[in-house]
Amino acid sequence: MAVVVAAGGGDAAPAHRRLGGYLRAVVSVPAADSKSLRPLAPCPLSACAPLPDDATGGRAGLAPRGPAKWRATGGGGTSVVRHLRALVAARCVEVEGRVLRVVTRDAEEEARAVVLVDVYLPVAAWSGWQFPRSRSSAAAAVFNHLSCNWDARNALLAFDWTSHDNPHSDDQYIWNCTDCHVLGCELHQIPSVSNKDKSFDLHEIFKVLPSVRVEKGMQITTIVPDVISDEIGIWSIPDDILSKVLTRLKPGDLIRVAATCHHIRTLAASIMPCMKLKLFPHQEAAVEWMLRREQNPEPLAHPLCKNFCTEDGSPFFINVTSGEIFTGIAPTINDFCGGMFCDEPGLGKTVTALSLILKTHGTLAEPPRGVDIKWCTHKPDKKYGYYEFNTGNCSNSLSESKRLMGKDVVKEDPCSSEVSHNGDSVPSTRSSRKRGRLVDPGLSTINMHVSSEKSPESCNPHPTPATQVLKVTKNLKSVRKNLMNAYSKDSVGSKRKRGTVSELSETWVQCDGCRKWRRLSDGTVLDSTTAWFCSMNTDAARKTCTASEESWDVKRKITYLPGFYKKDALPGNEQNVSFFTNILKDHISLINSETKKALLWLAQLPLRKHLEMESVGLTRPVLDARATTGKGARPYFKLFQAFGLVRKIEKGVTRWYYPSMLDDLAFDSAALGIALENPLDLVRLYLSRATLIVVPANLIDHWTTQIQRHVSSDTLNVYAWGDHKRPPAHILAWDYDIVITTFSRLSAEWGPNKKSVLKQIHWFRVILDEGHTLGSSLALTNKLQMAVSLVASNRWILTGTPTPNTPTSQVAHLHPMLKFLHEEAYGENYHSWESGIHRPFEAQMEEGRIRLVELLRRSMISARKADLKNIPPCIKRITFVDFSEGHAKSYNELVVTIRRNILMADWNDPSHVESLLNPKQWKFRTTTIRNVRLSCCVAGHIKVAEAGHDIQETMDELMHGGLDPSSEEYQSIRFALLNGTDCIRCRDWCRLPVITPCRHLLCHDCVALDSEKCIECGNNYEMQSPETRARPENPNPKWPVPKDLIELQPSYKQDDWDPDWQSTTSSKVAYLIEKLRSLREANRKHLNSTNVTTGAGLANKSSYQDDNNPQTRLPQTLPDKVIIFSQFLEHIHVIEQQLTIAGITYAGMYSPMPLGTKRSALTKYKEDPTCMALLMDGTAALGLDLSFVNHVFLMEPIWDRSMEEQVISRAHRMGATRPINVETLAMRGTIEEQMLQLLQDTSACRNMVNKGASGTENEGGARPHRSLHDFAESSYLAKLTFVKGSNTTTCMDAC
Repeated sequence: MAVVVAAGGGDAAPAHRRLGGYLRAVVSVPAADSKSLRPLAPCPLSACAPLPDDATGGRAGLAPRGPAKWRATGGGGTSVVRHLRALVAARCVEVEGRVLRVVTRDAEEEARAVVLVDVYLPVAAWSGWQFPRSRSSAAAAVFNHLSCNWDARNALLAFDWTSHDNPHSDDQYIWNCTDCHVLGCELHQIPSVSNKDKSFDLHEIFKVLPSVRVEKGMQITTIVPDVISDEIGIWSIPDDILSKVLTRLKPGDLIRVAATCHHIRTLAASIMPCMKLKLFPHQEAAVEWMLRREQNPEPLAHPLCKNFCTEDGSPFFINVTSGEIFTGIAPTINDFCGGMFCDEPGLGKTVTALSLILKTHGTLAEPPRGVDIKWCTHKPDKKYGYYEFNTGNCSNSLSESKRLMGKDVVKEDPCSSEVSHNGDSVPSTRSSRKRGRLVDPGLSTINMHVSSEKSPESCNPHPTPATQVLKVTKNLKSVRKNLMNAYSKDSVGSKRKRGTVSELSETWVQCDGCRKWRRLSDGTVLDSTTAWFCSMNTDAARKTCTASEESWDVKRKITYLPGFYKKDALPGNEQNVSFFTNILKDHISLINSETKKALLWLAQLPLRKHLEMESVGLTRPVLDARATTGKGARPYFKLFQAFGLVRKIEKGVTRWYYPSMLDDLAFDSAALGIALENPLDLVRLYLSRATLIVVPANLIDHWTTQIQRHVSSDTLNVYAWGDHKRPPAHILAWDYDIVITTFSRLSAEWGPNKKSVLKQIHWFRVILDEGHTLGSSLALTNKLQMAVSLVASNRWILTGTPTPNTPTSQVAHLHPMLKFLHEEAYGENYHSWESGIHRPFEAQMEEGRIRLVELLRRSMISARKADLKNIPPCIKRITFVDFSEGHAKSYNELVVTIRRNILMADWNDPSHVESLLNPKQWKFRTTTIRNVRLSCCVAGHIKVAEAGHDIQETMDELMHGGLDPSSEEYQSIRFALLNGTDCIRCRDWCRLPVITPCRHLLCHDCVALDSEKCIECGNNYEMQSPETRARPENPNPKWPVPKDLIELQPSYKQDDWDPDWQSTTSSKVAYLIEKLRSLREANRKHLNSTNVTTGAGLANKSSYQDDNNPQTRLPQTLPDKVIIFSQFLEHIHVIEQQLTIAGITYAGMYSPMPLGTKRSALTKYKEDPTCMALLMDGTAALGLDLSFVNHVFLMEPIWDRSMEEQVISRAHRMGATRPINVETLAMRGTIEEQMLQLLQDTSACRNMVNKGASGTENEGGARPHRSLHDFAESSYLAKLTFVKGSNTTTCMDAC
């Protein structure tokens, strides 16, 4: 709560306040007062109230000066003057104003004044005082406009404002100031209309971001020996030889050699170890930039904090979105390690990412400082570690997840016994969680089940022996001395038969990964402070976690058992507490309200109950009736058995016993009670050298193929996790260099209480390929939550299309990616993102654009094809195809039903509830648009039938109008309404004609020419005006409508539009077949003239070659290869049918084709020289390298330009040697032509979006995020026209 101080006056600032900044406000003053105001005269903006005070108290307040009540010009909540009044009223700041200039216009009827406003902060702000939460937004808005340039302020005070012949440079802005009413405001300056479209177009911003430096300056360095002599040394080896030597080194060896001298380090910088190919310059530069981003970043100045300095020199900082005040050290943020790698599609992002992985191969991620790292020897050559932390304080918290991310890395010597962390030795530490297990063949049977095994449900009151084990938490040497002192060492390790008693000592240990117990061979020395895993077992049959667990029976007295204590000793010993704590941690998912009651019952058992359990057994704890009803095992059964108790079912009643053959041992209830007080939500994170790569499901093969093709064998251990198997966390973390999984798996692994394997690993790096899918849905999806919760030292997003290429709310798609990257300023603080970038950018405010550009400049890199010289051009063309006769008839049948719906809905009135133009009909309209687009590609039909007796009712109405039912006209009208007819005016066929009250049958185009009278005979219709009482189907009529004409029309029963692809062709496919035939003929000539053995030529060669070497250039006379892309499965079926009829060999990759079939099709397309076409849809448009293709046919316009770019980039990419011809097919005079025209008119796009966004609130239901064409749907439908059949095509070059 703020402390109140009194306000003071005068020029000298009182001791309780400091002058923090000033601004020049433009206010409106009464014209009558304008002449009485003098320059530099004091003036009030509002009633001044006392300021908050510090502990020293305050003085009397300052009364308002002057009788006039001034107001800010304009209005609205963005006025800084209004915010100042709110702050003064809340006693947060004090202001003093001086008039600088008063100007009038319109014959002195309107006057404005420029007021120099000084804003004072209380001195308490330097002692921790903050603005109240209710006034923080107002404070942020005010201080965002303040300036502390005191020289400029003094210049304003010294300026001669009394002379009208001495204008100031800012006088011209007095009458056109922005909504904030601050003169000369740079934040709200409105850019020119010509620049606004491009300045706030996100894809234009991407283009101006810094690209990689393709051309590097030449650096000439040499190795100079310390002592100049004639001897031959490394300085005598030419650089090309040195480079060849360096390329053969393993990643770790390359790092060590590069550290020897500057010259070798320079040579090694461009070498990708174990990579079979040489990268292009833009890829080398990208790897260098990514390596810099993964180094420990320096703290950055907070992008939302503005620096101020009071007039007396006291610095302070204010967050311009939250209003928070900082004094002393300037606030900073920690830059994240990673970023967005956004090279355009086809520029080799996969190979670049693999190069980055190889450059850092063997680097171990490190957790935050302060956690206790446990090191263990998972494999003989290296040490591996893990750490644990309590999730109670950071469950699903983004900021805490950030805190748990390790920013440092450990590069270790595989042969060293200890791992160095920042130069300090790290001692090996291990909690007491590790438990060994000893088996004595002479001990009696114990019914004890390991926590990882399923509890038996046998009803046998005398259960058969299960796993005869002993769980030990002591040091193994002391345990051996305690239990096995009677055994001779000569018998250790000898075999024994079941049922016999021999002197045998066996050591057992539990795997930390699978929780199974393993018997160790004789002589194995265990360190109880070190974690142990199955992979460390010397027994080859039990070396993996998938191997089954062994079972043994024993017949000797048990002298030690975890969870029990000697009756002559004190209970509650530390080792038993640790034992119970670990059991509870392992079974934390079983702990519910019923289990808690059972555990408390067991922990509070008195001594007599223990005696009963030892002899006759105890029944289960008394719980509430609801918990005890039902059959089957309770969750706490598994916990009790893991504690060592034995469950027996006697006469249908569960009883709990001590294990038999105990030697003076009792259950340690006291230790269990202590364990129940300990936190159980500790999470273990395994430190890993691995990179987790998350990809769409169809790209797993792409990544594995790229690794096999471009990386030297035996360099990277890769695990592809695409199924439902759950590999152990430590295996994923420690045994592999790359783990590849899918976004679907990421979603499936997410759950509030789900213990995902992916969240148990501290990854060195996480890469999201096609990471823009995180932002494809603005909702909080499972895959986004899972991606954010992953713990990693470095985070990368790989995508060629960061956002959809539409002008609607594009910037919102960036925030989910920033959230995954753990960007501190905006990603982890949605309020800062919303108020700092999102809302200002959408409002086209310069401050929002500047902040966005600054953010992207430091976190995003993008290479563009236009900047590279080694990629052939892409020639785009749009071909307008005319309909064939049959296809035109099919298309017109669909159009006529749509036109009829719109026309009969009160003559194109969008307010009519049944109109397709009504905003509430967006679902039906979207389906209709899809059908219209599909009908441009495939012929189909709509089954139309009479709806009840509507046609007869129409005929009855005509009879009342004088139509003779026995006449021929009656029969012809009835037949036309049932089956269609030619328009009486234009003679065009119409399937659903309109019958006028004067009995003329017209098509929709003709009847729509005049809404008041018949276009054929001039007969006037009966009009209904909008002033007439609104009808339920149209609550808000817009214009007069022909009532009798509309009510006369019959209703029809219409089925959904059905594509008839099995028995018809399409105009586009007919055009495509002719083009492919000509290409096939060219291929045949080529095969006859050249000796080509492989169809693609590139299929078995790497796309990444040294273009500077003419010998590696691919032949320019390759056969033509074609990609055919369609978004509609029905269209694909028609294409397949016609390709088969034409005898053109093709391969298909589209959904729902199985993955194996897609692989076979791709192999056929690459290797079969006669297979010239690949038919694909959007599911195959990502990740494929088809650089040998030189023709791409887009069978319909693609709404999202990002998707179009992805399809074209399958061929237009690195490795292409021929120009790529891209041809988009569109039907003339249809919705497709409208789409292409809209996409080429940028201003029309933005106007449509702005208009559509303003009417969003009128739409019924929650509509998902909309694209540009969603806003244009109504325009598309309203402009639908009929088409005529023809056989011509027109081509035009695409922009």
